[in-house]
Parts: sequence; structure tokens; C-alpha cells
Amino acid sequence: MPVKLVQMPPELVRIDEVDIVAGGYAPSLLAAYQAYLPMVLEDRQGVAILASAEAGGLPMLMLLARRVGAALRDENIQVRDAGGDMRGGKKRLCYVPGTVLDDAYEEQDAQQALATEAACFVQELETVWAGRVPESATLTPSRFLSLLDQRRAAGLPTFVQADPARLPEAALHGLRSRLRAIEPA
Repeated sequence: MPVKLVQMPPELVRIDEVDIVAGGYAPSLLAAYQAYLPMVLEDRQGVAILASAEAGGLPMLMLLARRVGAALRDENIQVRDAGGDMRGGKKRLCYVPGTVLDDAYEEQDAQQALATEAACFVQELETVWAGRVPESATLTPSRFLSLLDQRRAAGLPTFVQADPARLPEAALHGLRSRLRAIEPA
């Protein structure tokens, strides 16, 4: 069965900025996130939220996905209303947990979508390599960073949330060198 490329956590679908502000997260993480939020729709690179799910990284990623998803929906409506071709020009996003990213990378169609969709969100990236040697996964840290480079070269933003304490060093360094990092000071 093909990997589903939109797997948003249902409990976070309705999250809003007020929920994040009230979440009790590290003030420096919250400040960095709030500084980034107004520019998310113009960003063609993406961002790495380097905080565990429990520390606020996951709700922050979900709010970004909701904002970007709404903007893509609005663009698609404008194209449709202008008589444009929705089959070939519809902008979509991917939202995948790290736990399925390795499986998705094994499927040609999913791999293509991960590389070409208008926006890509990865939650808990560290779970791709949990419990195994990173180089034994289909999606090694270097292959993930190559995917990130491919998306960046095409002007397609990628938004990643990961617990930096559980990421392979190569993945952590690669994220920090390629994307704006939002993390506690």
C-alpha cells in the first residue's frame, strides 16, 4: 500500500498561535518562532524547528503547515477561478512524520512528490533513524540532505521539526547549514 503523504496529527489540526503562546515553551524558542511566523509565506527555503515535540516543536510545525496549506489552497482557487489547468498546476503540500519517511523514500511516486510538491513538512525527523545505524536506513542523513538541497534549488520550501539531541550529527549539522534554525538559546 502506498505511503500517505499527508499525515497531520488530528489533535493539532486546529492549533492556533494563541495555543502556542500559552504552551509554556522556552521563551527563546517562542520568540524565534514568532519572529519567523510573519515571513513563512514568502520563504522559499524553509526552516528547521530544532525542538522536541514536547518542547513545542510539533505544534509550531503544525501551525506553519496550516498557514502554508491555506495559502496554497487560496492560490489553487485563484488558478481555478481564472480558468487555469488544475490537474497540472495544483499546488500541494506533503506532511509526513519521520516514522514513515524512510518507507516513502522507497516508493518512486512518493519520492518524486517529496522532491516536487509546493511545500514539504517533516515532523520528528529523528525518528527516521531511531534505533538503528543512520547509514542502514534507505533515507540516510546524506540522502535526506540531498533531497533538501534539490528542493531548495527549485525554490520549494521544506519545514522540518526534530529533536536535536536525537538527530544524527550529520543531519543536525546539515539542517543548520541549509535552513534557518529555530531553537531555544
